[in-house]
Order: sequence, then C-alpha cells, then structure tokens
Amino acid sequence: MIRFPIAAALIAAIAAPVPAAAELLVAPTRVVLTPEARSTELVLVNKGTETAAFRINIENRRMREDGSLEDAGEARPGEQFADDKLRYSPRQLVLEPGARQVMRIMASAPSELAPGEYRSHLRLMSAPVSAGTTQIAGEPAADNSLSIELVAIRSITIPVILRVGALDAGVTMDAAAMAKDAPDQLVVRLNRSGTRSTYGDISLTVAGEKAPAWLVRGVAIYTPNTSRDVIVPLPADVRAKLTGKTVRIDYTSTDAGDPANLGRLLASLTAAL
Repeated sequence: MIRFPIAAALIAAIAAPVPAAAELLVAPTRVVLTPEARSTELVLVNKGTETAAFRINIENRRMREDGSLEDAGEARPGEQFADDKLRYSPRQLVLEPGARQVMRIMASAPSELAPGEYRSHLRLMSAPVSAGTTQIAGEPAADNSLSIELVAIRSITIPVILRVGALDAGVTMDAAAMAKDAPDQLVVRLNRSGTRSTYGDISLTVAGEKAPAWLVRGVAIYTPNTSRDVIVPLPADVRAKLTGKTVRIDYTSTDAGDPANLGRLLASLTAAL
C-alpha cells in the first residue's frame, strides 16, 4: 500500500474523477444561517465498511453559468464570502463503520455587517485508515500511532450561507430546449434578480397530466450570478414520453432558509419538446 503525502493526496482528490463521498452520509446538505439563527448542526454518518477519517475545510467557490462550481480567489464585484464569519467543530474526525458524529457550525454577524448574502462552502474529505490507533495525516504522530493510508480520497461540498437583513429574489424562465450536441439533455434557462440566491426543484409535467414525468432536486442560483443554464439529463424512457409533447416546466422553492416562500412557484414555462 502506497503512503501519500497529504499535499499530493489533496491534488489527487481535485484531479481524479471520483464520486462524492459515497461512504459519508451528511444531513443536511445545505446550511442557511441568519443573525437570529446563527448556529446549526450537521450529522455525519460513516456508511462504509471501513474506518474512515475526515478532514473539514472552508472554501470559497463561485458558480459558473452552467451551474458548476469553481474555486474562487479574490472576491469579484457582488461576491461576498462567509469564510471569515464561520466557525465549526470538529475540524477532523475518525469514524468507525456505522458511527455518527454531530458537527456544529456557527456564524458571526456583527451589528455593523452590511445587509446581504454571504456564502462559503464546507469541504469534507475522507480517506480510509489503517487498523489500530490512528491519526489524521499531516499531524504529528504520537507513540505507537499509525498514519492514515490515503488510498482513495473522496469529498463532498456543502454550501453555508449567511443572510443578513431583509433580502429578496425573483426568477424568470425564458427558454427550454433539448441540447443540440446532447439529445438526452434538456437545457432550461433561469434568470435571477434580487439580493439573495434561490434554491428549488425543477419539474417536467406533460400537458393534461397531474404528476411530473421528471423531477430535478436542489437547483441553486447563487449570488451574484443573474442567470444559469440548468442541464437536465433525461433517461431514455422519460425522453420518449416528453418528445413531441407540450411540457410545463416549473421551478419551485425548497429553500428552508426562506420559510415564507417554501413551496412557492418561482418560475414556469410551457414548451414544446
């Protein structure tokens, strides 16, 4: 078994096309804090069959127009990061198979903090550990301890949003069409306005039917982005059901951080597919 330096492991984690941490269950997967509710808890459960270690960091990321995220350096106009306003504990842990750990996240919102939405992301990185006494890789070793074997690093990223003041958001949907270079993908164009991000589900319902034929959960448009092309992969049976039909496309809020609008229809469009 090859033992990697922690820096090399981090690079490998970014470059390798590995899935999100399949052995780590995290709930919730999105956090919204306010000056009135400035702390919350995450529950982490190791669903794998091996003891695993997890290192937790705060990162700043920005959303591209296609909805993917990239690392962000200096803040651009309209971007407000929350990294210097967040505290969390623990920062690293080791979980036996089936074990669970509660993680606490707290936000600092001083009275002089300007109204707006501040966002950063928690990144949880995992790696199986050797049997016996363990330590987090990169930390000083104690007597009789074993280093973590960084065999297959996987990670999951969770947005942490701090909302200050009375914020609002509006959404319009102005286009929906099958992608020219990918006939199994529907591209839905969303436009955001206002002072906060949006979060919701996109449903596709054939005209005359009540139940959606397809549902995409957890579609966000982060500030300061004003538009997003949502790429919706369609399985062959769903695509066959929608082709040639008039379809209603709805974007409905599932933002628990905005309870007044939870379940509200944010935008809708009828299109012939």
